[in-house]
Amino acid sequence: MATTKTHVGVPWGGRTAYERWVEDDLRVDLHRGYSATSLKTVAVKPWAERGISAAFYDIIGAESLAGMYVGEITPGQSSEPARQLCDEVIFVLSGRGSTSVETARGPISFEWGPRSLFAIPLNLRYRLHNNSGREPARFVSVNTIPIVYNLFRDPKFVFGCDWDFDRINLDTNLADSVLYRPDEKHERTAVNLHETTFVPDIFMVQRTSFAERGSGNKTVYFELANSVISAHVAEHPGLQFFNPHRHGPSAFVFTLEGSGYTLMWQDGGKEVRFDWPDDDIGVVVPPNMWWHGHFGTSPTGIQLAVKLRSRKFPLNHLFDKTHKHVSEGGTVLRYNDLEEGLRNRVWQGYVEECRRRGYEVKDPGKT
Repeated sequence: MATTKTHVGVPWGGRTAYERWVEDDLRVDLHRGYSATSLKTVAVKPWAERGISAAFYDIIGAESLAGMYVGEITPGQSSEPARQLCDEVIFVLSGRGSTSVETARGPISFEWGPRSLFAIPLNLRYRLHNNSGREPARFVSVNTIPIVYNLFRDPKFVFGCDWDFDRINLDTNLADSVLYRPDEKHERTAVNLHETTFVPDIFMVQRTSFAERGSGNKTVYFELANSVISAHVAEHPGLQFFNPHRHGPSAFVFTLEGSGYTLMWQDGGKEVRFDWPDDDIGVVVPPNMWWHGHFGTSPTGIQLAVKLRSRKFPLNHLFDKTHKHVSEGGTVLRYNDLEEGLRNRVWQGYVEECRRRGYEVKDPGKT
């Protein structure tokens, strides 16, 4: 081995290819941290290639696998045609519009509004259209751009390949669903699961009891466009103990309604707290296998989780049995499962926070 050059020190800055692409090539803000607030009002900058404005997020708990950006479409305008070798799920924060997707059998389209959720089928060219001439349309995208871009580091390939993956059934309406009800023992799912591509309004889909997460919890799952990204909508009753749990990385939890906070911790580590914004939408991404609980300080709260986890096409086993108690080999803790010092800190802090808002909490009892 012949040495042709010698350097003192390493010249590379340590940023991932994805970080360099966002900050240096797109020149768009890339926010970092455990969480983010104000998604409805965060400042966005032009993403010229897409014809939209955006703010990107590289949140610690995503572990550089899945990514997120907030996008905004100018009134009466459309995004530029785009395709990508990445799975993408979009949730509409505000505004009304439509999506058009080019397929081998011709274009398909659907109309969306606030609280719509849909997946972009892998590598199909698509456009987003703002159908209002007066109001911008804002959405949040959860996608696999970070891991794909970091692996290939070539935008011409990631965003320019024309391979047809044939991921969706073009003979069905994109808003149709196949419903999977839980079996008696809740082996694979504890709640109803819909396999679909487009959910016009996530609030309008029936949520079913998710007792494993605590009394009164109701949830519904979605598998979207044969993607590795899935989603669920959870309705949590506040003013009572929430059973903490843990799982793998890249689970983006959006706080849509209600007041409260999320606590996260490693075994033996200090708790990290995220306060849900009262008048906006926030997101928190628990790091890989950190315990976390969502504690509502109002009578009820609704969250949307979009996560790098599919029951149909799992990438790993880091989300297995997230609905099972630890005694069953799962990852759910009840009140008395917590170490005494941690339990006292979590519970007393929660009682005080609820009282500050004028509420008394339910005794967690002996469960």
